[in-house]
Amino acid sequence: MIRHWLTRLLGFPASQTAQAATGSLAPSGPDDPYVLPRSRQEQDRLDLQHFALRQLLGTHFLAPVQHPQAILDVGSGTGIWLREAARHWRQARLIALDKDLSLLRTPLPPRCQSIQADLLSGLPFPDASFDYVHQRLLAAAIPLTAWPGVLADLLRVTRPGGWLELVEATNEVFHEGPRHAQVRTWFEALAARRGLHMAASLQLPDWLRSLGLDPVVRHCQAPLAGKAHGAPLFRQDLLASLESVAPALASVNQVPLSQVKETLAALPAEWEHHGTHCGLLTVWGCKP
Repeated sequence: MIRHWLTRLLGFPASQTAQAATGSLAPSGPDDPYVLPRSRQEQDRLDLQHFALRQLLGTHFLAPVQHPQAILDVGSGTGIWLREAARHWRQARLIALDKDLSLLRTPLPPRCQSIQADLLSGLPFPDASFDYVHQRLLAAAIPLTAWPGVLADLLRVTRPGGWLELVEATNEVFHEGPRHAQVRTWFEALAARRGLHMAASLQLPDWLRSLGLDPVVRHCQAPLAGKAHGAPLFRQDLLASLESVAPALASVNQVPLSQVKETLAALPAEWEHHGTHCGLLTVWGCKP
C-alpha cells in the first residue's frame, strides 16, 4: 500500500523510503538518544503539549504557507499536528515520520501516511519533495553534533519556495527558583549522557543562515505560573515529562529517588511563587 501511495504522492519509488509501521508502545532503549519514555501516558502528554503551544503561539502553523501539495511532519509523535494540518489543507498529502511509530494514534485521516525512519540516518526522500516541512520539540532526541546535518537534510527535501518550520525548547529559564535549578542540572546531566544539549536550539538561526536560509526568529516564554497563555497546560506537561524520567534522574545523578520525587512535587508551588517561565524558540523560513 505504501509503495503505491508514495509513488502517487511524490513521484519517486517507495524503495527509497523506510517501511511503514505501527509499532507497540515501548520504552526507549539505551542506545536511543530520546530521553523520554514511549508510553500511553507520553501520548497524552504530547497531545496536551500540542494545545499548550496553541494557546501560547496562537496558531499551529507559523510559516505563511499557501496551498501546499506535500507536507512532512518530522518527529510526528502522536500525529496530532499532522491531523490539524490535514484539516487545514484539504488538498495536501501528508507524511508523519518518526523513528518509532508506537506513539502514533491510528488510523490517520485520508491523504496521510506514516513512515518509520531515523532522522539521524537521513531522510528517505529525494531532494525538493515537500512544500512544507515541520519539526517540533526534538531537542531531547537530536545530539548536538547531529544538528547541522539534520538541518541540511530538512532543507534538502524542501522544495524551492517551500517552507521549513521549527519549534524548539531552549535551556533558558526566567525567574527560576532553587528547586527548578536543581532539577534542570539533573536533567542536563541525563541528557549529556546521550549527547544532548538543550542549549543547541539557540544556535538554530545561525545554522540555518549558514545554509542559505533567511529565517524569521521568535523567542517566546512558556509560562509555568498563573493561568494565561497555556500556563496550566505547560505546568502539567513539564511535570509529567520530569516525573516520567525520575528514576533515570536519580540514577545518573546518584541521588535517592525519594529526593527527586520530593523535589518534583515541590515545583508547582515554586513556579507560582517566582513566576517561572521557560524559553521557547520558533524559526521558519522560505527556501530560495
